[in-house]
Amino acid sequence: MDDMFGNPLPEEARARLLKLSEAAEADGEPLRWFEELYSTANRESAEIPWARMEPHPKMVEWIAGQPQIQGKALVVGCGLGDDSEWLSLAGFQVTAFDISQSSINWCKERFPNSEVDYIVGDLLNPPKNWLNTFDLVVEIHILQAIPESIRDMAANQLPTLLSTGGTLLCIGRLAGFQTPIEPAPPWPVSRTWLEGRFTPLKPTSFQRFSFEETPSIDRYQASWCNESNPLA
Repeated sequence: MDDMFGNPLPEEARARLLKLSEAAEADGEPLRWFEELYSTANRESAEIPWARMEPHPKMVEWIAGQPQIQGKALVVGCGLGDDSEWLSLAGFQVTAFDISQSSINWCKERFPNSEVDYIVGDLLNPPKNWLNTFDLVVEIHILQAIPESIRDMAANQLPTLLSTGGTLLCIGRLAGFQTPIEPAPPWPVSRTWLEGRFTPLKPTSFQRFSFEETPSIDRYQASWCNESNPLA
């Protein structure tokens, strides 16, 4: 997993994340480590490896090129809220959730006058009133942070959250020839896996890229459109 600048984490920080994730999975609570990480960070964003403290540049670039996508947006695993706030300022009606209560509290403290609806939620068990609701669902670095034992179940929920005509945008690490050999998390995902998970949807884009700071790490940006209601 990288720090906020795209650089590999120091060994001490990586060891801490690995210990938290392994203990959580051993206890049968594989997502518990997110709350443990946020709650012990003491509001130090540097302790959250994926916290860029600005919207993800690839998301901003992609949204800017899709002016036809408007309406209700859902941010999956919203972290410290920067992507959510940018989408709100761009005109979306944003719901943002994270499994960590501490994460949501932190977002509300950072953006006390926000129009974003920040909610504690679990992708594995989303509220019923979210089904077939959102014109845009944004998932950045979440699937890659979910243990493989439950990743399929989590990914399968994403298409069900889209309205008819809604779009799913995913950004993360791509498993491939340049996948670093290092302890997880994250668990990079393959293009084949992505395409297999979202078969109810129509693929609309796939881009492989890397950051200048970490050119040896393959990443992806991919989108799909829900041409018909997946639950109809």
